[in-house]
Amino acid sequence: MAKRLLIPAALLCLPHTSALALDLSLNTPRLTGADNFRDVAGTSQADVTAKGGVMRSGVFYRSNALTLKGNDKAILEGLGIGEVFDLRTPGEIAQAPDTLPAGARYQNINIIGGEQVNPPLTSPAAAREWMRDLNRDFVTDAGQRARYHDLFMELASAEDPVIFHCTSGKDRTGWTAAMLQSIAGVDSATIMQDYLATNRYSAGSISATLAKLSARAPALASVYAPLLGVEESYLQAGLDQITARYGSVDNYLKEGLGLDQETIYVLRGKMVRYGTLPGQAGLAGNAAAGAGLLAALQDSDLSGRYSAYNYYLQSAIDAGSLGGLEQRVGGQIHADSASYLLRQTQQIDSAIAPYASGRDLREGENQLWMNALASYVGTDGSSHASSSNEHSQGVLVGLTHRFDSQTSARAGFGYDNGSVASSGADADADLTFITLGGRYAFDSLEQGAYADLRLDAGYVDYDSRRDLGNDLGRAKGDTQGSLFSALANLGYRTHSGDLTLEPTFGVRVSQVRLDSFNEKGSELALDVDTVDKTVTSLVGGLNLGFGQSRVGDWSLEPGLNLGYEHALGNPEVKSHGSVQGFAVEQVSAFNDRDLFKVGAGLTARAGAVSVNADVQGLQGSDSHGLSGSVSLGFAF
Repeated sequence: MAKRLLIPAALLCLPHTSALALDLSLNTPRLTGADNFRDVAGTSQADVTAKGGVMRSGVFYRSNALTLKGNDKAILEGLGIGEVFDLRTPGEIAQAPDTLPAGARYQNINIIGGEQVNPPLTSPAAAREWMRDLNRDFVTDAGQRARYHDLFMELASAEDPVIFHCTSGKDRTGWTAAMLQSIAGVDSATIMQDYLATNRYSAGSISATLAKLSARAPALASVYAPLLGVEESYLQAGLDQITARYGSVDNYLKEGLGLDQETIYVLRGKMVRYGTLPGQAGLAGNAAAGAGLLAALQDSDLSGRYSAYNYYLQSAIDAGSLGGLEQRVGGQIHADSASYLLRQTQQIDSAIAPYASGRDLREGENQLWMNALASYVGTDGSSHASSSNEHSQGVLVGLTHRFDSQTSARAGFGYDNGSVASSGADADADLTFITLGGRYAFDSLEQGAYADLRLDAGYVDYDSRRDLGNDLGRAKGDTQGSLFSALANLGYRTHSGDLTLEPTFGVRVSQVRLDSFNEKGSELALDVDTVDKTVTSLVGGLNLGFGQSRVGDWSLEPGLNLGYEHALGNPEVKSHGSVQGFAVEQVSAFNDRDLFKVGAGLTARAGAVSVNADVQGLQGSDSHGLSGSVSLGFAF
């Protein structure tokens, strides 16, 4: 089972760890032999994006030709570069072949499609117009669009940090970077600022080239100078062409380059981390924990990949809503199921009550009994958990023996089929149990003070199903567990005319354990930790009997019972799980420390046969329920 880790963003194992929180600084190394090498995430600091995102560093690097010098190669190897995409023509490559970092895969995608031919230029204005046409061609030329499609598909599939470059790292490379930043949600002013940074990064090489031109052909130096750097109008010409032909960058990417929404989302997931997800700041309890998990998973292997999670998350960012997944993702059902099991001892109370004392037996006599029982409990939702509901049906078979006037004992074996539902999930929590108990009366079992002790032990068979929606599949899991309980009661039975009063007071200790297990069937399936919870409660009650009446051979005795249970500690159950090493905690919907019960019953006896029917209502601050049982006993 994966260990639960709350991993700081700065220590994540992704190759594209982001610089978040207050520190957005970028420390991208400078290369001696490729002076226009830099991070697409920004220059001196990471760019912020729309919808509260921050560009991740170390994902995509842009550069001029990799004519590395000195320790440049070691620097790139230290960045973990996995792929190099060379956007140049064969002739350009022959003049200045790349030096590759060790282990990097090289691929040439010749954006222009042939050899680039610089036309004879007669003025700086003509040179500038030629550069603007170059950028327009990225939009209008079908061949270039097809090759950009191939490039972006490769970038989306890359698993390690990538370098893409052309000769100077400013035109084909600059266009690629601008499109990536548009996908990320960087504003147009910042995109232009990053584009123009070429003039600063390459200032030395631009000056050296101009000096050589001036020495050889002074008249041409001013004409060709606009080709060496970049100007705002160059990139803007291409962007204006997008607007004229496609209306928006998004349409250009989809209609012009043929990229689908999933690929655009994969690229955005690689490049951007969102500090706060839609609506996350206003959430509490389980929903806040679930949203926290969804946010943390941005730093997992599911982010920036062709994964259902990444598509969901990017869609949620665009929609401005998490769509309820924050309620379902954390696995509240596991906490609710353990909470349900803890309270099954209360149902055993009701089932055993008519046969607990043995006072209707003669000394040495036995009573065999069988009880069919059913219950429902609903817990209203709160700011901390979604609402839950529980249903159970079961049977309990037991034997009561009266030893003498003061002592009796009983034993039973039962099976309870439980179903729990909450947060879009449901679970079967089936309990097979035994119960053992005895009573000692200080005077006699018929009246006076007595002490009663009961021990319960059970085996749990657990199966859960969580429908996550959003094409994230169904997470299913199963495990085993145990339930143990001990109840010690003091009571007093007295008569006043036809009225029988029996107040009781005691202590119950219950412990449930669900073993750890791994869900299957979804990218967001949880590795669920062991759930182990013990609750100690004070219990009290008052049973009222209203005397017997006869109908034929049968004697009928109606009764009323009132009950109260107070948990000495927090009865809320917590479950813990993890996805991709990121932890999440959920709490059960049921967290009432005080429960009140009221019930009515009827016992009918004819000779050795007894029949009992009982119905009880339960009420807490957030919870309510109803249980009932019908039993048959035979004395021998």
